[in-house]
Parts: sequence; structure tokens; C-alpha cells
Amino acid sequence: MFALAAYVAVFVLVAAGCGGDDVSSSQTEEWASSACSAVTTWKNDLEQAAQPLTDLSSLSEESIRQAADDAKSATETLADDLKGLGRPETSSGEAVENAVKDLATELESSAAEIETAVEGVSSLADLSSAVGTITTTLTTLGTTVESAVQTLEDADVSGELKTAFDQADSCEDLASSSG
Repeated sequence: MFALAAYVAVFVLVAAGCGGDDVSSSQTEEWASSACSAVTTWKNDLEQAAQPLTDLSSLSEESIRQAADDAKSATETLADDLKGLGRPETSSGEAVENAVKDLATELESSAAEIETAVEGVSSLADLSSAVGTITTTLTTLGTTVESAVQTLEDADVSGELKTAFDQADSCEDLASSSG
């Protein structure tokens, strides 16, 4: 679960690093701030959900189910938040909006896969299979995030989005918390 948080944090941080130095509109800065706030909340929620799983000696079917439920809920909230961002007021706004919506859809799909994996756990013996499925799901999501980052970098030719991410306080908070 930490891997997924790291991938999305990279999504925001790399988006913040994509070229140019045009001054963005306040709406675009608000868009970037909302994106970073959503990711920060999700990352914190995911870390909290995974906390009970750090002690392998106390793993149980219930702790795995609870962690997965919490991660699923946090991921669905992030997907909803990303979809709710709409289009930033940049020359590449449509491409950015589509990349973010595609990522949100993948987040929803991943949350459903995690839920399905955990639903199949009926004993401690089933935990290994569930963990394997969850790990594979997170790895696939990581590839999707990398693709979304590349799409953002390619779309932000004038640097408007980079400037907005650079200026948004919540993005600075996310960058410092992942460093």
C-alpha cells in the first residue's frame, strides 16, 4: 500500500517539474492545490490503513480486511476528488483533465481489485494469495501513474501546470513530506 502512495506522490512531484515558466492563472493554481491536497490526504489515509500490517506477528484475517477496506475507501475518495477537479485553465487543459480522469478510473479499478482479493480470504492460509493480488494490483497502478505523468509532461508544453504546482502551498507540503 505504501508503494501506491509513493507512485501517486511521484505523479504530483513530476507534474510539478514539467518545463516552462509562464505565470499560471489563480484558477490553475487552485486546481493544482486541490490535486495536491487530495493526494496528501489519500497518502496519509493509506499510511494509516497500512500501519496495523507492519507487525507480521499480529496479522489476522480481520486486520487485512480492515486495512484493505480503509485503503479502498481512501482510494475511492481520491478518485472522486481527481474526477471533481475538472479542467485546469491551461492551454493543455483538456489533455490534463483526460489524464487525471484516466488515473481516477484506474484508481477505482484497483480499489475494486483489492476488495475482491480480500473478500476471498476465509483463513490465514488465504492471506498469501490476497497479498500477492494486492501487490500485483499496486504494481500495475504504478505503471498507470507513470503513464499519466508522461502525459502531463507532454501536454504542459507552455509550463502553465508546472508553475501552478510550484506556487500551490499544498504541493509544497506534499513535496516536503515525501522527501
